[in-house]
Amino acid sequence: MPEDEKNEFDNLSEETFTPEAANSEVPSGEGEMIAPGSAGTEYNIDNAPDTVKAPPRVAMDGMEVTIKDIKLIIPDATRPWVPSRSGTTKYKFCTFKLFYDNGQQEFYSGVRVFPRLVDGKELYSDPSITKDGINQASALMTLYAKYKEKDINEVSLKEFLSYLKSQPKVQIKGVEVKNPTTGEKITKNLVAKFI
Repeated sequence: MPEDEKNEFDNLSEETFTPEAANSEVPSGEGEMIAPGSAGTEYNIDNAPDTVKAPPRVAMDGMEVTIKDIKLIIPDATRPWVPSRSGTTKYKFCTFKLFYDNGQQEFYSGVRVFPRLVDGKELYSDPSITKDGINQASALMTLYAKYKEKDINEVSLKEFLSYLKSQPKVQIKGVEVKNPTTGEKITKNLVAKFI
């Protein structure tokens, strides 16, 4: 091997490589070499909420639109139960929302869950809608039953929700309602009929 191609480590004596671990102040692991800090915890983006704020409500009275999607959200376990008027049972309201093809969305009140005791643990019933046509969800189910020329008692929740998911065309009516919590009056864009 020519002189200029010699490895520079060949010129060093063996004692240069002798470790002196007892006197070494160099930390042994990478974690020990880095000063501690408050870096926090990495957030799992898969757990990020995928909901967005509803757009400002616009008047849609008389408009024909398509129901693009629906969402039926079961209440959180920490939400308190509401006693029924008779006092014989209790329930929690679900969030029931229709999304129209013009970007608008509307909440429909009246879908509930009831407690069910299973093996000593309190769980929720399947969501239910009354068949009296009084609240908003029940009125919508009544419209559907009339459209299908059925008695409302013959309409299952699965049939009704499946139809709403099928992107039906509807006509909207502006209906003034009062917020039971705040007392504020607003005009909601509710389905007047199926087309």
